[in-house]
Amino acid sequence: MRAGCSQALCFRLWRLSDAAGIGFGFSPESHRSSIFLNAHWYQHGEKLMTAVLCTILSAIGFYFSFALGGQWWLAWLAPIPVLWLTFGKTDWRIAGLACWVAVSLGLLNLLPAYAGVLPAIALAIPIVASGLFVAAFALGARFVARRISPLAGVFTFASLWTASDFLMSLGRNGTAASPAYSQVGAPLLIQGASVFGLWIVTFLLGFVAAGLAMSLARRKASLALAAVLVFAANAAFGFARIADAAPTQTVRIGLGGDDGVIRAGAHPDAQSAETVVDTYAAAAHEFSAQQPALIVLPEKVAILTPEWRDAAIARLSQLARETHATIVIGFDDRGSERLNDALIFSPDGAAPALYAKRHMVPGLEDAFALGRASFMLPDRMGVAICKDMDFQATIRGDAARHPTLMAVPAWDFDGDRWWHARLAILRGVENGFAIARAANDGLLTLSDAYGRVLLRKSTSRTGMVTLVGDLPRGPGDTIYRRIGDVFAWAAMALAALLLGFAFVRKKY
Repeated sequence: MRAGCSQALCFRLWRLSDAAGIGFGFSPESHRSSIFLNAHWYQHGEKLMTAVLCTILSAIGFYFSFALGGQWWLAWLAPIPVLWLTFGKTDWRIAGLACWVAVSLGLLNLLPAYAGVLPAIALAIPIVASGLFVAAFALGARFVARRISPLAGVFTFASLWTASDFLMSLGRNGTAASPAYSQVGAPLLIQGASVFGLWIVTFLLGFVAAGLAMSLARRKASLALAAVLVFAANAAFGFARIADAAPTQTVRIGLGGDDGVIRAGAHPDAQSAETVVDTYAAAAHEFSAQQPALIVLPEKVAILTPEWRDAAIARLSQLARETHATIVIGFDDRGSERLNDALIFSPDGAAPALYAKRHMVPGLEDAFALGRASFMLPDRMGVAICKDMDFQATIRGDAARHPTLMAVPAWDFDGDRWWHARLAILRGVENGFAIARAANDGLLTLSDAYGRVLLRKSTSRTGMVTLVGDLPRGPGDTIYRRIGDVFAWAAMALAALLLGFAFVRKKY
């Protein structure tokens, strides 16, 4: 019956096309099988165009939201087109390819900041691998949805994404690749990190996007409702936590950065080091009239060697006494071992304390010896340097000493200034401390323990940029600091359970 109807339909299409002068070029009597072949290819082409469109839409969304993208709201929507494609009836190979290509194209936003700076292989691997991972997660969710239920598929995608996020954090780049940082621009949506770490943010992004996509693909409104309710519950928790924040002591902080002296700071001679130190000393004197209690300056502002190290330290010790402020400043310190360190000068004129950076940028800072210890002053101000803040386990270890404020000298890559600042900001939410961060080729930021950026300025190569503001200390403790990465382990267990159950269950 159906075959007869299809043949009749094809015959009518042939008559209409022939009348319009755009016939197939053969009669239905002699080439009926060719008509069916053309119809098949038309349907195949239509499906292919749908896959291409979904890939493009998701790629645009990923490009402007994840990694160096800054549109937090778009991160919730970006995965939906390719997930809808995957959760529907599209061939799994086409769907997987669409996911891979969409994510990989989206991550090309890394190139303006890092191309020519990092080795090509160091860029290609995360771009390609991230796309493959997301494709695998989507196909795994599709498999579970067909064997167990659509809701189980949604949980599978969110759990796999979270588990992968955690496992990647164990590598040399820490949590740098996490999609959770896309949400730092919306403080209400990241407060869950104070309970479960950044992993809850990744999980929610996956759950909401997969829930909406599965709802569209399976025509189940209940899944969309679940996704919306989860999003709303997270926002409500964030609102309540911020609204319930207790007043704390504020610290007046001065930040400074001058990208124009970066070149001088890279020269290993006494005159260059003196020039850089004098430049920052002049800036500190300039804003000392506003009486900051703490001054934070960037990472590796100059090279120190034993020949002129004492002179630089004497100059900065005097500066701390004159400004009545604690000064934190970073150096490329070439003594018995080469350290990327921060020297901490107190206003009482005592010998400076030293903190050595514990995590280096692979391929660029391999010559430095690794620091081995955290640092905190008696007033519960800690110090970390730039990439240290990419590692949630390291900073959570520091938080065991209950810092309420973290001073962070840093050096970014210009195009990644807002992205890299976001990593540090989320560490503050996770562990309950405020952050004063000063970066070469980056941002000067004061952010509170709830992820709100109170003051922010971009550094410049045209001269010194300074910022002074009052920053409330954080509570110095969170649930996440106490329980650690329990949620990430739970996500791994849930993903394994759902996939295992799907393997032994018949198709849904």
